[in-house]
Order: sequence, then structure tokens, then C-alpha cells
Amino acid sequence: MHQTQQARGTAPDLFTTEGVRGVYLNQIDRTQAAHLAGAFSHLLWESLPLKGLAPDSKTARSPRSSTPSREQPRPEKSRGPCVVIGFDERPSSPDIITGVAGALRRNGCRVIDLGLTVPAILAYATSHLQAQGAIMVTGSHSGPSSTGLEFLLEQSQPVSRGFHLERIQEIAEQGYGRASRQPGSQRTFHPMETYRSQFLKHFHALRPLKIAVACSLRLVRETLDSLFDKLPCQLSWVDIPHQKRNLLDPDDSDVRKMQQYLEIHNCDLGLLIDDDSRQTAFFSETGELLPNHAVTRLLMQALAAEQEQAVFVLDQISREQQAELPADWNLHTHRGTLADSYFQMQQHRAVYAADYSGYHWFRETVPTCDAILTLAHVLAALSFSDAPVSELLSSTDEETP
Repeated sequence: MHQTQQARGTAPDLFTTEGVRGVYLNQIDRTQAAHLAGAFSHLLWESLPLKGLAPDSKTARSPRSSTPSREQPRPEKSRGPCVVIGFDERPSSPDIITGVAGALRRNGCRVIDLGLTVPAILAYATSHLQAQGAIMVTGSHSGPSSTGLEFLLEQSQPVSRGFHLERIQEIAEQGYGRASRQPGSQRTFHPMETYRSQFLKHFHALRPLKIAVACSLRLVRETLDSLFDKLPCQLSWVDIPHQKRNLLDPDDSDVRKMQQYLEIHNCDLGLLIDDDSRQTAFFSETGELLPNHAVTRLLMQALAAEQEQAVFVLDQISREQQAELPADWNLHTHRGTLADSYFQMQQHRAVYAADYSGYHWFRETVPTCDAILTLAHVLAALSFSDAPVSELLSSTDEETP
């Protein structure tokens, strides 16, 4: 290690269950974010010897030739871990990401910058690029004055309390040194085309429904507009601001706004997507906020119909809310964090995981939690019947596949 970075006395209360949150400038500024990003990069460097990585050589040989390659190695082919970064739409985020990127480069990381993005797209890019880690600058689920960091490991594994987050805090508080004398590199990557194309296999053969969606994220809105352009479904938008909300509260201002819209307009389904691009709330054609356990039951029934002995993972609250389950359903529980949802899906090879607050995971190349993917599966499940959404959801606790 070289040039030891002294601990900055990182406040323990900045660390939440799923990452770091704090008031911009008062609690988290560019320098503080850089220190936390450096601690994360130190965690990634710790695992590199276990991966069997070899140092670069100027005489690297081509796979098809026994002679040394004439091509000069690109900067991003250094030994350091590859880290994808991105930031959300908050005004403070470009400043914070500058500190994050600089710290990662100083510690020898190969930085791939997505620019403005959302957590679901960052997770996709991390897996797609086979990166060792990722950092999202976001203040999601917090007030407009807040900012923060969320972390991913390889294959888009979330970092949560109980899954490496405490280690990042420990490194930040104890201080750390540079893992490499050689600085890293930085390049940009634009994932939107491939990100959107992955959904095409899900948005087909759907029942022609009228769907109202409320979402404050521009990239999510543009993606859904593109996907629905060639579908028989009609999509309408309900404008909501960037703000903290509670999707479980019928009195939340954005929940009420969606309910009022559906009461006036003739729609079959409503969807509210929170500003983390993953958490969802669904509404019936009458504007009723649908209980998440009913949506979960609908999705499990549809997935179980496609395969025998389906494996599902639910948090304890969701499990207790379910009626008696069919005997051929194999059910496991998780502890309610994003990381444990992912881990339990991997461990049990589950096809689906959910929790009571509206997070839904599906088995893609890796376990994936994305509001757009959730909508695709809900629409596919609804396409098995012509009944209204309220009628179909109300029967899920009584019917089995």
C-alpha cells in the first residue's frame, strides 16, 4: 500500500440498510464521497488475488498466435478492478460523482462512466460489462436535499447491511492506502440500446390494456414509451415530482394523485414507480391501491404455471400474508434486504423473489429487480384472463394454478 488515506471519521449514521445517505454538503460532499468510494475500491482490491488476475505484460500474446501482440494495451486493461459508475437526476449528483470517479482512478480502478442513469440500468450494465463493482450516486427514498451512494459487486450483487456494507464502513473509518502506484482509467459507456432490447422478449402477446404510469425518472419513461410503441396496450403518464414518498401509504400525495387519475380516466391498470427505478405500487382500474401480497401471488401463479416445482423467495411479512400455498411450490424466506433477496435467489435457484414493500426479483441472466421487468411480468400474468384487474387480483388468494 502507498500514501495512506487517513480515516475521515465517517459518521456511522450515514450508513443505512442499503447504502449511504446524507444531506448534501452538510453530511456528504465531494470529498466525503471520494473517501467512501476509495473504501469500496479497497474492498474490491482485496478480492482480486482470489480471482487469479495476472499483471499486464507488454508482450501479451494473441490467443491465435504464438508471437507477441503488436497492439498496445488500452489503459482500461490495467490490473485494477473494473467499476461502473452513474448518477441520478438530483442537482447535487454531478458534483458527487466527480469525487467518486477521481477516487476510483487514484486507486487504480478502471472506471466505466454511464453518466445520468438509474439503479436498474446501472445493475444491468454491471452484469453486461462483467465489472467487479459499481457505484450509484443517488438520494432515492430521501428528501430532495439528500444524496448518497449505493454499491454493487460483480454480477450486480447488491451491497446491503449484512452483506459487505459493514466492511466498507470499517475501511472508511480505519483509513486505507493506495492499492496501486499506477492510476486507473476512465471511459464512457452508453447502455440504453442493449438495456431496452433485453425487454423485447417479455413485451409481446399481451392483452390490450390501458395503463397509467407515474414515474419521475426520464430514462424509465423513455424506455417504456419505446417498448409500448409497437404494443396493443395504451400508455398514459401521470406527472409526479422528485420527492420522498411512501408507496405503502394510501395517503401519500403521489399515491393519491394516481388514485384520482384512475378514478377519472378509463384505464385498466395503474403503476407507480419510485425514484430508485425498482420499487413499485400497482392500482386497479378503480384506483384502489393493490396489496403487494396479491400482486406477488398473481406473479407466483403465472410463473408456477410455466414450470413444475417452482422455487420462490419471500420476506417473512410477505410469507405470512399469503394464504395456503400449493404443495408443489417450493418457498424460502429472505431477510428483507436487496442483497439477501439476491443471495437467496442464487442459493436456491429461485425464479422469483419479493418483499412486502413492492420489490420484485426475477431470474434473468442474474437475479434482476427492475420496475419495467415487473410490469412486463404483471401484464403477462393478466393476459391469461379477460377479467378486470380488481376481480383477478381479489381471487388470487382463493385460486391456485
